[in-house]
Amino acid sequence: MSRWVVSVERRIAAPADRMYALVADPLRHKDIDGSGSVVEAIDVSSPGRPLGLGDHFGMRMDLRGKYVMTSTVIEAVPGRRFAWQSRPHEDSVKWRLVFGGRIWRYEFEPAGDGTLVRESWDLSEEPLRVVVAGGRWAARAAMHRTLDRMAGLVESP
Repeated sequence: MSRWVVSVERRIAAPADRMYALVADPLRHKDIDGSGSVVEAIDVSSPGRPLGLGDHFGMRMDLRGKYVMTSTVIEAVPGRRFAWQSRPHEDSVKWRLVFGGRIWRYEFEPAGDGTLVRESWDLSEEPLRVVVAGGRWAARAAMHRTLDRMAGLVESP
């Protein structure tokens, strides 16, 4: 694994398609967000269905200040893998030249009667990755909380 990728994983007692449905629907990202920074999804290119390759969505965020990110789906293999790449919204032209390009990826592998879920924060295409990488420990903790929240939503009681 690259030094620019941080991953966490957890076995969740639910089928992969349930978790895939959560991450492929940006309207549900607030429900699973372990960072506490997701406010709401906006400008979803294909509302009402799981997003596919090339679809896009915006996300209002609040992490040490309010901002909007625009994301494009770059991987979409139902029940197996879903990833998007985020950049500052087009209204933030000065920030688009400096920040953006990080990738959020979810991978799902069968594991007995459940699924091994891996979430990754990939900075390999982030222009200022050396600066952004300073947040790797906070990102790792938030990703663990995200997987806990996902489990709470999809595991049967």
